[in-house]
Amino acid sequence: MPEVYIDSLTLENFGPYYGEHSFNFGTLEGRSGILVGGKNGAGKTHLLRALYLAVVGETGVVDLKKVEPASEATRFLFEKSLNRRAQSEGQDAVRLEVSISQRDEKGGASRKATIVREIRHRPNSGPVWRSYAERNDGSGRIEDEKHLEKLRDALLPRHLARFFFFDAERGQNFSLGQQDIVEGISRILGLWTYGELETDLRQLIQNKIPRVFNASEGHEAAKKLAELNGRIVTADGELIALREELSSVNLELHESQAELDEVEERLKSLGAVDPDELQRAQDSRAKLAETRARLEVELTAAWEQAMPVALLGQYRRDLHEYLIQEEKRREWESSKATVEPKIPQVKRSVFEEVPSEYRLSDDAHAFYADRLERALHSLFHPPPDGMAESVFVTDRNDRSAQVRARLTTATSSLRGIAELCAQAESVDSNLREVDTRLRQLKQDAAAMALGVELHRRRGELTTQCSHLEKQRSDLASQVQSRENLLKELRREETNQTALANKARQGQTLIALAARYREAATEIRARAADQLRRRISEHVSDLWVEITERRKEFLGMEFDKNWNCMLVRRDGKKASWEDSNTSAGQRQVRMLAFYEALRRLARLVPPLVVDTPLGRLDREVKDSVLDQLYLRGHQTLILTTNSEIDPDGPLFDRIQEKLARVYTLHAHGKEDSTNYEVRTTNDYFGRTL
Repeated sequence: MPEVYIDSLTLENFGPYYGEHSFNFGTLEGRSGILVGGKNGAGKTHLLRALYLAVVGETGVVDLKKVEPASEATRFLFEKSLNRRAQSEGQDAVRLEVSISQRDEKGGASRKATIVREIRHRPNSGPVWRSYAERNDGSGRIEDEKHLEKLRDALLPRHLARFFFFDAERGQNFSLGQQDIVEGISRILGLWTYGELETDLRQLIQNKIPRVFNASEGHEAAKKLAELNGRIVTADGELIALREELSSVNLELHESQAELDEVEERLKSLGAVDPDELQRAQDSRAKLAETRARLEVELTAAWEQAMPVALLGQYRRDLHEYLIQEEKRREWESSKATVEPKIPQVKRSVFEEVPSEYRLSDDAHAFYADRLERALHSLFHPPPDGMAESVFVTDRNDRSAQVRARLTTATSSLRGIAELCAQAESVDSNLREVDTRLRQLKQDAAAMALGVELHRRRGELTTQCSHLEKQRSDLASQVQSRENLLKELRREETNQTALANKARQGQTLIALAARYREAATEIRARAADQLRRRISEHVSDLWVEITERRKEFLGMEFDKNWNCMLVRRDGKKASWEDSNTSAGQRQVRMLAFYEALRRLARLVPPLVVDTPLGRLDREVKDSVLDQLYLRGHQTLILTTNSEIDPDGPLFDRIQEKLARVYTLHAHGKEDSTNYEVRTTNDYFGRTL
């Protein structure tokens, strides 16, 4: 199985770490332990937090808040994680950098990457994260968040860091039945793959297959297909009936046309008179006679009126002008006769019955009266020019106008007399021809009767053929319409058949996916049972041996909800809560549980543990270090000198398994700006 190593950690201005601090966590041949010592408040927990945030990223803040205790004294407040001294100097950024490598079982480096987290703290809003990664293959910087998460999960997944970067004292308070813990265990043991498979199959069943194959519309497609099949059968039957009717009409039309051709041949051979032709000849003669009568009337009028007027010659124009002068004379005399009798009345209206202040003297009155009368008479004297001396031709102007109209228009008929005569001669010639034709048509009475019968039959046959042709055309149109409808229905049938088949395929895939999901569920359940038994075996052996309770218990078991049961020597089982286990024994059980997970994990992670031996007896410490902490490929232990005395035999015994040691030295007050941590490459003065 691939093994994951944390090669180094650099943190800058995080918590009590002012400026830049770098830790080399590289292992040496045969030595995989890293021991970081420090007194209480020296920054060990901040180092664990920094390492976790550097690996996990921004989502790690939520994880840390979940596991931190509720006490205000020790609770992690990420918003206040900027170093106070750096903040007082105007700095606002925290930088965390971790190098992670993943090696195969033979110890060769397979891949390595450096992940950098830059967090900028702002006064009035939340911190802003900026993350990027550099791979050792020279492929360039990765800044996209999704690609960065994929790289992190490929090297050290979040669920591994959540389990194997922990505070030993707080870890014993975890409840294994918590959902996030169960999910984490599933991921570590590889069972999550089955869960993801179940989720993917469930998505296929509920969303993807119905969307791609329209499986949810399968029943509707089947109903539409059944309806279409019925409509196709109906349309097909109607089309067959129409085609048969069209065939019958074509046959009847063929027979009628053959009979009509036979009648035509008989008419030609007998020379029978066509009644229609006779009627047309008679109608033509009537029209010619009517035309001849009209021409005779026009000629008579031309000879009686136009000819005498045309003979007047120059006198016709003079008479026309004189009539105009007479009309002017009559108009003048009529106006004069109308106005002159009213002159005395006008004079009275002007000069009589006037107010006294406007009354004229007799001389003035006589002067103006005479002047008014002469002015009124001047309207008609002298008479206008162009007026006849007297009137003697006509007595009224309307009659004079009629005479003048006749003088100007009567000559037009005279100009067309020759044309009228030519037309009359042509009409007489046509009449003679028509009369001759009529006499010929009426000579043979027998032929006339036979022709009438044959022509009647021909008319019936012609009408019948016309009706049949129209019926045939209508039927042909209906046949074409039904063929188009049938074509469209069959096209729709093809589409609905494809949809129904696709839906059936989708239903088949859904059923298959459901079986696969059930199989995945069963496989996961079986694998979970097997892995749970194996975990129980590992935890049982480690816990019984480390706590030295083998005489009392055979071991322990976990049910599917990870509830712990202790198995007594007599085979009876007792719940963990009812066994009055001490805090140290609970801590050993949790550490043994982590060790079992690490042994069974698909990807072997490093172990980072804070306060690992705080609640353990002196006898238990040795076993925990030997069998749990310093047995893996890399372990980072954050401890105090009370847990591992630098001058005691425990340190002397384990130092051959240690690759590097560090000591954290705190200075100043924790709540002041001068509080900071200094790092030395020793363990409380002891070097390797």
